[in-house]
Amino acid sequence: MANPEHQPDRVIRPTWIATLVLAGVAGLFVLWLKTGLIGSDQWALAWLDVEGDLDRTSANQIRAAAVDQASRGFFAADLNKLRAAIEALPWVAQAEVARQWPDALHIRVVEHRPVARWNDTGLFSDRGEVFRVDGSDGMQGLARLRGPESRRQDVLENWLDMRRSLGAIGQDIEQLEVDERGAWQVVLGSGARLVLGREEVHERLDRYIAVHAQLNGGERRPRVIDMRYTNGLAVRWAGEQTGENAHHG
Repeated sequence: MANPEHQPDRVIRPTWIATLVLAGVAGLFVLWLKTGLIGSDQWALAWLDVEGDLDRTSANQIRAAAVDQASRGFFAADLNKLRAAIEALPWVAQAEVARQWPDALHIRVVEHRPVARWNDTGLFSDRGEVFRVDGSDGMQGLARLRGPESRRQDVLENWLDMRRSLGAIGQDIEQLEVDERGAWQVVLGSGARLVLGREEVHERLDRYIAVHAQLNGGERRPRVIDMRYTNGLAVRWAGEQTGENAHHG
């Protein structure tokens, strides 16, 4: 009598069955693609649902950007290419695209929200990104941030910090600039220019905030305030042609 322990294993394992089924489905799917059985004629898209808080981009613009891929049908549309086409629109920061059975695509769009200008050629978004849009020169109420490209993030972070500090005395920043040597200057909403230099920038700003009321309490208004003094500051008043008045602490 034969020993059953030496008989070959003729049992088909479940994992093998699953592998064969998946391979068959994948092959059928490829065949459908090649023969057009899942193309636009058989699985046409009926809806392009657009979601998002849109101020500068219309839903029609988004649908127009998506139409090339959407016309290919529910299955054949390349969602990555469709998303890239939408994100190429000037004010679009991010797009997400998903299929919704049986005949729709859901498109979610996040727009750029400009918070400041960057070097007069770009805009800072609320996400900390720089983007460029033709025709944005006429936008009002945006602070101007300037500096080397290598210090772009540094300028943005300093602007946010300084803006919070100056808000305590009712002042805002119209312009913030750092030059190639690392020297900082701030133009306030009042028009006064703060010269902060390269060192102890935030400490010097705090010293200005401490004497702000004294400098602006009289009839004259400061035009340039130089904070690069160890124990004081120098002021050039509005209307003065030359010369500075030094104030020491």
